[in-house]
Amino acid sequence: MMAKLMVALITPFTKEHEVDYPALRALIARLMAEGADGFIVCGTTAETPCLSEEERLQIVKFVLQETHHEIEIWFGCGTNCTADTLRAVHQVQQLPIDGVLLAAPYYNRPSQAGLYEHFACIAAHSSVNIMLYNIPSRTGVKLEAETIAKLITTCPNIVALKQACDDFAAVQKLKKEHPHFIIYSGEDGTIDEGMDAGMDGLVSVLGHVSLTKLKHFLCGNRKDNELRKELKQEATLLFQEPSPACVKYVLAQRGEIQNVLRLPMIEVQNEHLKKKLQATFIDK
Repeated sequence: MMAKLMVALITPFTKEHEVDYPALRALIARLMAEGADGFIVCGTTAETPCLSEEERLQIVKFVLQETHHEIEIWFGCGTNCTADTLRAVHQVQQLPIDGVLLAAPYYNRPSQAGLYEHFACIAAHSSVNIMLYNIPSRTGVKLEAETIAKLITTCPNIVALKQACDDFAAVQKLKKEHPHFIIYSGEDGTIDEGMDAGMDGLVSVLGHVSLTKLKHFLCGNRKDNELRKELKQEATLLFQEPSPACVKYVLAQRGEIQNVLRLPMIEVQNEHLKKKLQATFIDK
């Protein structure tokens, strides 16, 4: 199966801090033309904690309208409250999305048994496909392989995982026991290691600015050591400040968006980093 490359979409803002729909339209069109296989809408990269519920619903409907069902659309709506997450899922499950992305509950750090009950409850009371999102660096809790395996076995609408940690042994174990379960890397910087472990593709921030190169790498050119090195360096650079500050800076320098983030996220501050981003992504 050809590796899939999905982009975790940013949310462009105007100088007045409103959602910039014309910029979003142009960004979607370019990424589709470059071959994106899908979008994660209202994930972490979209500054979703700083979007209102109404804005999130407007954005996903807008993306669906612009993509015309030609690529996959997954909507991020996980919270650390099971009831709130289920309500958010119910709001979108009648939309023509491919599924919802649900991060492990953050801050309250449930046990593995609590994580299982959280996701099992949502799966049992909804009809939409679910992609689990394992990102312990942000949530403070890790979905262990045994918990994921139990969810796969008991919840048929849990169909995918976005793995944003370096537990490649868990990926190998899950793919061996559940070969049809889809696993995406959530880390641009370790895509090569993820693919070696058996992952099926990438959910990418770097794809905003290097999608063509990423596609080239994923689709049969992983032996290109120069390209591997270049992509790893680019990924490292884009996460020197909290995401999506760096990718927004690059897109703004290219004239695609305004360099605006909503507090508490702020623009890139380091002048040396700006020069490196300019040299890497703009001046080439």
